Amino acid sequence: MSNLKLTKEQENIINAKEGSFKINAVAGSGKTTTLLEYARKNPNLRILYLAYNKSLQTSLQKKLHEYKLLHMNVSTIHSLAYQKIGAYEYNLAHDLKVQVIEKLLNGYEQTFNHKKNYYPTPEYIALIKDLVNFYCNSSLIALDLKLLETYKKQADLSAKILELLNNDEQKALNHLKHILSAMKNKLVDATHDFYLKMFYLNKKVSTTLPYDLILVDEAQDISDVMIGIVENLNCRRIYVGDSFQQIYSFRYAINALNKLELPEYELSKSFRFSDSYAKLLEKNLNSLYEKNSSKKLKISGVDTQTNVGEKAIDYNKQICVIARSTFGLIQQIVHFIQDDKKIYFEGNYNSYSFMNQTVYSIFYLKEKKNDKITMNEIKDFETIQELEQFAKDTKNQDYLNIIKFINTYGDNIFEINKKIKSKITTRKDDADIIFTTTHKSKGLEYDQVIMADDFITKKELSNPKNKVSFLRLQEELNIYYVAATRVKNAIWQASLDLNYVYKEGDENNYNKSNYSSKKTSSKKMKQMQEEWLKQNRINKVNAF
Repeated sequence: MSNLKLTKEQENIINAKEGSFKINAVAGSGKTTTLLEYARKNPNLRILYLAYNKSLQTSLQKKLHEYKLLHMNVSTIHSLAYQKIGAYEYNLAHDLKVQVIEKLLNGYEQTFNHKKNYYPTPEYIALIKDLVNFYCNSSLIALDLKLLETYKKQADLSAKILELLNNDEQKALNHLKHILSAMKNKLVDATHDFYLKMFYLNKKVSTTLPYDLILVDEAQDISDVMIGIVENLNCRRIYVGDSFQQIYSFRYAINALNKLELPEYELSKSFRFSDSYAKLLEKNLNSLYEKNSSKKLKISGVDTQTNVGEKAIDYNKQICVIARSTFGLIQQIVHFIQDDKKIYFEGNYNSYSFMNQTVYSIFYLKEKKNDKITMNEIKDFETIQELEQFAKDTKNQDYLNIIKFINTYGDNIFEINKKIKSKITTRKDDADIIFTTTHKSKGLEYDQVIMADDFITKKELSNPKNKVSFLRLQEELNIYYVAATRVKNAIWQASLDLNYVYKEGDENNYNKSNYSSKKTSSKKMKQMQEEWLKQNRINKVNAF
């Protein structure tokens, strides 16, 4: 450890005089090493390192033993909150289910407004679900009109959803309060973001942590409530992240590096790949970043060789295939599983939802074999078209991905699943091919990378008829950057189509984003609602 050669940028950080500051660190720039060296130089400080997820926490804990840093603890912020407020007393769920929201709203209206037949539209349910998610991730406390105004500014709402909210803001606030109370009183499952918010609100617990310094990793993608927790502590803070790796805004993540006014340091040299590749990536991405942002990528590499292009890949050695979306990944899997190769999935195969009871149920719904449907929420639908419309209106991307998968491969999905399972290894080192999405690959690196063809290109960025928001387009470029910076030795990049020139009349084919939504006309929405309510054998009432 003592013979470690540090860059001038790293030395500046380790010897920093400021108590609190922020670090903008490019991919592979040795930020963890820098922070551990900083901690070693400050043995008098009680330090808490907030890791972004559990796997990074585990990795860091091993390094603590190597560095012999007895004055440092490592935790995720959710794990910290879980222990401090006793979240083990809650029944926890990763997501607030549509059926739970509908039942709670129906009960509220019956109890407080004496409406026996209140059935909210799918769009309204999606609004309330998103509002709960926003509140739990925000640092706002009061459930008032200021909350709603902030939500409108930060959420990417369609005109229809915005109209629903504006029609009766007090009703939306009442419904929000009722759902939060139900979670707090253990009447329904609580989400992980809910107990984090409870930790933030409990100032007696959250502001008295026994540390002198908090290190916050992945600061470009943390929620406002996380920033609030750290900023409320009376201690030193160091935020480290990469502004170009902000890819979780759909979860209401905020770039703390931009929000917080603190002295700033940089780590612009990546030790992962060659300088020539770094400069190629910098040039290509900046030609697109400059269309949407004044901020430019600044990155350099090391004196090694990183080969680029299809011919750079050696299929006799391990490769990693990275896709933008789960559907883009399954297309790559179908291509590669024809070969006699061992395969491995980052985050395990089951986490990709290629084949589970929901997939089976939706498949049988399409085949009109309703007696074979096992999932109750799928039994409610008469056709796959009805389910697809519902998924679009409620922004249920899981359902939409599954429907696309089933529509593309039909009953071959069973054979695909069988082949995949016959080739899976649980040991990463034994795999010939590693499969992952960009989001699951964050923080990881691979000798060889093949990027799928479902990433953003210049065409989507150039088309003035593209209705995807500026922030989403910016994030799509960041997603490309994250995938392209996982490599060490060889990469076959997805094309950015840099020679494309927009021509009037070009169709906007941009449908790659997991977060885009198709607008539904009022007439169509009315028809869908009537079909939906009729299918559930209930009497329709005018809820709005």
